[in-house]
Amino acid sequence: AILARHLGSRNMALQDTATDEAGAGPSFRPRRIGHTNIFVGDLDRSMSFYRDVVGIEEAWRRENICAGFVTNGNTHHDVGMVDIVNPQFHDRRPDLFHVAFELETQLDLKNGYDRAVAEDRPIRFTYDHEISQSLYTNDPHGTLVEIYADTEWRWWEDRYLDRPPERMPNNVWKPGDTPPSTDIHYEPDPVFKRVDSALFHPLRITHMVQVCEDFEAAYDFYTGFVGLSPRLGGRDDRFAALGGTCGGRDLTLFRAAGARAPGFHHHGFVVAEADELERSIARAGAAGIAIESDIDHPARRSVVVRDPDGLRCQLYAEGSGGIGDAGAIDDDTLLYLV
Repeated sequence: AILARHLGSRNMALQDTATDEAGAGPSFRPRRIGHTNIFVGDLDRSMSFYRDVVGIEEAWRRENICAGFVTNGNTHHDVGMVDIVNPQFHDRRPDLFHVAFELETQLDLKNGYDRAVAEDRPIRFTYDHEISQSLYTNDPHGTLVEIYADTEWRWWEDRYLDRPPERMPNNVWKPGDTPPSTDIHYEPDPVFKRVDSALFHPLRITHMVQVCEDFEAAYDFYTGFVGLSPRLGGRDDRFAALGGTCGGRDLTLFRAAGARAPGFHHHGFVVAEADELERSIARAGAAGIAIESDIDHPARRSVVVRDPDGLRCQLYAEGSGGIGDAGAIDDDTLLYLV
């Protein structure tokens, strides 16, 4: 029941998906958010925090690019981190690097790429990550967006097994050079791991929240091009929670207002049960971890902690009630309910 609630069904009907103003459908139909990737000020420090506090296991590191990746088995990584000591990013500061959305198959990626090119959609570059093939674009605010499909290779095999010569990547994915697979390479029923020594014990990343200066442009991009569908709120509201074909709320857009500056607001990680979360909150308090936001609402039990660079991490358990009248909920609370 927990898996069904948090992962959704890959057979869920493609309903209420959006179209752009010209009436053409979106280029892609993502299943869900795959991961966030963040710039960090100290890779060792951040990897330790996401393991020991947030509770997500280290998957692997790529020392040559000063990067690390964490997951509890949901996918190859729920969060990626790149240290700004990397000369390529020495002018960056800790913040969101990119957000990634997972497709069903490589054929879906190739077909979406072809539609995007035919419609003159801006694609910055493509990439072969060995475990996935990806294309990258920017949303109207400049946020880097990855759209990808997994390959047949798994990160736990890539770490330890020698790759055959034909699988050695040159880091360039050329759509159409090889026949795209119609097979599903993501894990439909992942076995979640648990970092027993950690303060919190989430299953996986479920969503990201972004504050938008040009809300309408962002809404049109994520629905009309990326292919997410509205779940709560909408283009004329103060927020819009958008989701993929698994039925979740993968990306929430909020209008910038007052002191709420545009940009990455937080990423969220779901815990299986509220009782588990309560025990984690107590452990965090005893360990001196500051809780920035503590929300007990029928829709969600939620707390927020900041990582070593000040980026917000939401840990939450779904409640049995609904959000109710969103208009009656203040923004500081609503940000963590949708």
